[in-house]
Amino acid sequence: MRFVQQLAVVFLGVAGVSELQAETWAVRPKPSRERRLAPELDLVRSGDCQFKGVCRNGKAVYTMAAGKAVAVRTMAVNMDANIPEVAPKSRRLLISYSAEGRKPLDETLAKAGLKKIEDYQRGSFLLVEPETAVSAVTIQELLKDDAVEYAAPDYVVSATPAQLAEPVVQATAVTPNDPLLNQLWGMQNIGATRLWPTVRESPNIIVAVIDTGIDYRHSDLQRNMWSRGGKFGHDFFDDDDDPMDEEGHGTHCAGTIAGVGNNGVGVVGVTWQTQLMAMRFLGPDGSGSTSDAVKCIDWAVANGAHILSNSWAGPDTSQELSEAVTRAEQKGVLFVAAAGNTAGAGNNNDAAPFYPASLPQSNIISVAAIDARNARGSFSHYGQRSVDIGAPGVGIVSTVPNNQYARQDGTSMAAPHVAGAAALVWSKTFASPAQDRSQMARVRDLIYSNARPVPELKGFWGYSAPAKVPGGVLDLTFLNGSTGLPPRRLVEFRMKVDPAKLR
Repeated sequence: MRFVQQLAVVFLGVAGVSELQAETWAVRPKPSRERRLAPELDLVRSGDCQFKGVCRNGKAVYTMAAGKAVAVRTMAVNMDANIPEVAPKSRRLLISYSAEGRKPLDETLAKAGLKKIEDYQRGSFLLVEPETAVSAVTIQELLKDDAVEYAAPDYVVSATPAQLAEPVVQATAVTPNDPLLNQLWGMQNIGATRLWPTVRESPNIIVAVIDTGIDYRHSDLQRNMWSRGGKFGHDFFDDDDDPMDEEGHGTHCAGTIAGVGNNGVGVVGVTWQTQLMAMRFLGPDGSGSTSDAVKCIDWAVANGAHILSNSWAGPDTSQELSEAVTRAEQKGVLFVAAAGNTAGAGNNNDAAPFYPASLPQSNIISVAAIDARNARGSFSHYGQRSVDIGAPGVGIVSTVPNNQYARQDGTSMAAPHVAGAAALVWSKTFASPAQDRSQMARVRDLIYSNARPVPELKGFWGYSAPAKVPGGVLDLTFLNGSTGLPPRRLVEFRMKVDPAKLR
């Protein structure tokens, strides 16, 4: 993902209380004491306040009677009076029910003041929208129904720029004939340029870019778009089948994965040819809901994706997202995730997790960002146990909408290097690539075991299995003339022989 921007201040009133008598706060709650409630909703039950929604910085917005903030503060990690606007979708809740299909009663929802938007049976949860502010009454009514296994906000996740995109103008003549090749330092860093003379295409692999969509008309991407029935994927943000990118982030990721190679235009991806599936759930401002991310994951897996590229993150998660990643794992689908960004010194994901990269499933590769000197990007998240590998993520030139190119920073840019690499490894290693757990694990392990160790990065990541190289960065050179098997070692054995025993 890329950095989350500061948002403007707005003040919201409490229903039935004048604005002069109400206070509005953005709150990070302490962990829940009720196993059936996310912390944000447990605070509503205990804090005598009303939940208004969640915002892009991960905090929940509450209104409370004047003077109540002191009591609420004892139940919070931190509170902030600078309150970003809450979008309509961000007010929604997810209510999990058992996989056996026992669901909350309509009567329960009515008493709780909740309107059912969708019953997502594949994930066993209801998506609901409050008809009024979520209060202690809402929570009490939900907990009366034993079919309610868990209730949580539909958390917001984001992919926003580390810095404003810097436009890149194509050069007039560079050899080979992709004009911006000489600016793609990342391709040299991971060994792709040394690999391309013999290994450069993975046409039988589908990589789903779960993001802001893709500009599927871009001249450097069009030939590599997955399509079915003339459609290039799906849009769960607008709930239609046109995943056109309106922000630019997903298109940038796609170009790094599989910009068309040797076509005399722009950039070249890690793999020159693969099938890019466009999955849109992040809107024009770079943010979207957990429920829509879940739908993207399930849709991509159901439609044959081998690899999911996820350059988005947030400090909160729900069991619905975790279960979707588990369903992908069970199908044998690799889940590549950006570790996250925080301006300044980054963030230790071991201490303060970011999701989905910090989820524990074995199909997740959590990717940090490095610069051209093999140093950790100053913004990049890290974590010895929770981050697996580094990849180029500073000053990355790639495609953006309307046949343009831009330079951007972020772990959002690092994760696509790994997704493109995984496509090449999968295609090279298996003659008949399939959604298969053993194939997925083999691809993942080849990436991990062949990572290039960088001593200066040793303290940052790669200590928790299945990752294998502390401080490792992505390196594809093992595929050059290789079958994907580890190199053979020559071992010399010596022993003493009693000549008398040879007679």
